[in-house]
Amino acid sequence: MNDLCLAFAGIDLDALIEAIKASSAYPWTQGWLTAVATIFGENIICWTIVPPLISEGVMGYMTAFQSTFWGVFIGDILTYLPPRFAMRYAGRSKWIRKHQDQIEACSHFFDRHIGKTMFIIRFTPGIRTPAILAAGMLRVDFRLYCLYSALSSVLQSLIAVFFMPTLYAPVIAWLKSLWGNHPMLVILIIVAFFSVFGVFQWYAARAVMRRLTKKKAEEQDA
Repeated sequence: MNDLCLAFAGIDLDALIEAIKASSAYPWTQGWLTAVATIFGENIICWTIVPPLISEGVMGYMTAFQSTFWGVFIGDILTYLPPRFAMRYAGRSKWIRKHQDQIEACSHFFDRHIGKTMFIIRFTPGIRTPAILAAGMLRVDFRLYCLYSALSSVLQSLIAVFFMPTLYAPVIAWLKSLWGNHPMLVILIIVAFFSVFGVFQWYAARAVMRRLTKKKAEEQDA
């Protein structure tokens, strides 16, 4: 969801990539440029821009790791804090007071399962932003939230920086070799990949939300 911010901000991805490439001689500048871009477009930067830049030698591993980590982590904090502070005022409303018991039950569940939840939503983009907003609204323990946000961000950055580039280069070379004689096949492969990925995200998001709803109902009945 936060990837839409890049589009709404009018940021040209090609221009962003060129700016990152142009700053390759200045790792500090390149790192913070990537980190800021990651805050607003986590999935795009981590999974589609950084891996090829690493495989092409444009970006160093440690620069990529640190910049994606800080971008993801800071993005999590900036998503969490506004609804947390807003609930100080929203909590005075009649609707909030009427459903205070249910809200507290959800909050207790989130506190007990914050670790598993953060790792699940980190790799399930369809529910990540709503879940983080919910964590802020429920005023989940900020220290635990930061801890598991940092740990899950480290794991995501490790995969994006140290695994994806080795996978990216041979896959792109293979697709380029096919493109010359079978361009439609390449298009079908890409469409199929994103279709499967989208279906997986949808089922994963539905399974997680069902489990959360079931747990909440069980705790309310207990």
